[in-house]
Amino acid sequence: MTSAFAVGSASPSAIGLSLAEMGRARAAVFDEHMGALVVLRHRDVSAGLRDHGTFSTRFYGAAPMVQSMMIAQDGAEHTRQRRIHNRFFSPGASARYAARIKPIAERTFDSFVGRPGVELVEAAFARYPMAVFLDLLGIPDELGDRGLGWVRAIVSWLGSPMDAAVAAAGQAAFSELSGYAGTLIEAERADPGDSLLGEIIRAHLSEGGFSVEACTVAVVSLLLGGLETTIQMLSATVSSLLLNPSALHRVRADRSLKDAALDESFRWANPSAGLYRLVTQDTEIAGHRIDAGAMVYLCIAAAHYDRDVYPEPEVFDLDRPGTHLGFGLGPHYCVGAPLARIEVAAALDAMLDRFPDIRLDPEQPPAFRYGARGFVQHGTDTLPVLL
Repeated sequence: MTSAFAVGSASPSAIGLSLAEMGRARAAVFDEHMGALVVLRHRDVSAGLRDHGTFSTRFYGAAPMVQSMMIAQDGAEHTRQRRIHNRFFSPGASARYAARIKPIAERTFDSFVGRPGVELVEAAFARYPMAVFLDLLGIPDELGDRGLGWVRAIVSWLGSPMDAAVAAAGQAAFSELSGYAGTLIEAERADPGDSLLGEIIRAHLSEGGFSVEACTVAVVSLLLGGLETTIQMLSATVSSLLLNPSALHRVRADRSLKDAALDESFRWANPSAGLYRLVTQDTEIAGHRIDAGAMVYLCIAAAHYDRDVYPEPEVFDLDRPGTHLGFGLGPHYCVGAPLARIEVAAALDAMLDRFPDIRLDPEQPPAFRYGARGFVQHGTDTLPVLL
């Protein structure tokens, strides 16, 4: 049987529908394409995400560059790092950045005024999050394309650590990005300003854990975790609305629905199709005995189409309660979620203000697949629209 992860579709809902259909017959299946037991039902996926002691993220530490990052930590060290991150990434802290993000979103879409159409993924979505981070961190604009190239090379390395050529490029990019960030931190340390970089330094000082290396890890973590994921969130939200014109009309008329659109897009379009976890002790999940040291894939895309939790899951419904798993659950819930929501909301406002008649280009329909843009996420490589 062909893996659902190896099949593309004209709709982002197809992967979730296919995987959930499998899940109605069997709670988990071994998938050769993913190289792991794929857990398919909502109750099992959510239980695995919450049980970080048994289903661990420590396997990320196998890549030398991320051994010190929060994603590779469990227990007390994870709690300590998360406490530091919450000082500059909590909902309250992130809200302070909204006023700086809005003009960046406006400039991004201003550049398309007067054009008949545009391909949004590369022209807007891939550049906007980097522009936001550069502004918030107080980093000079000249880093833009170079920084995006570094991040892409590093994330590709994370996704394909056994490919020698990819690993070499990723290692070189990580070294350059870390060196660049370290130089900025050294300069900022003497007098931390009101930028996000200053907040990161003050947070580490307040927690008694300041070092240039620790702050560099934090900055690099933000760039790695906040760029490609935000690109896919933007792509999922905009493409979901374009594919559901009645919902787009409602959001255009009532901007208070932006958060609902993001939540339902995260469920319906599944930019995060699932998450790998390392099993730390012999256990059972979804009726399967799993040995310590094995990998499992907690399939969020299947869980999002579980009819026991989401009635009529194939319907894009702005009035559905926003209880998706796209940001994770439990201790590893995405620490950057508040900032990401602000970025997507600002982009939607800027886009709809300038282009109220935006629609898909019928001559170039989008195609959705797992592994879009070369990363371990679900989405589309391109999103051509008419303005």
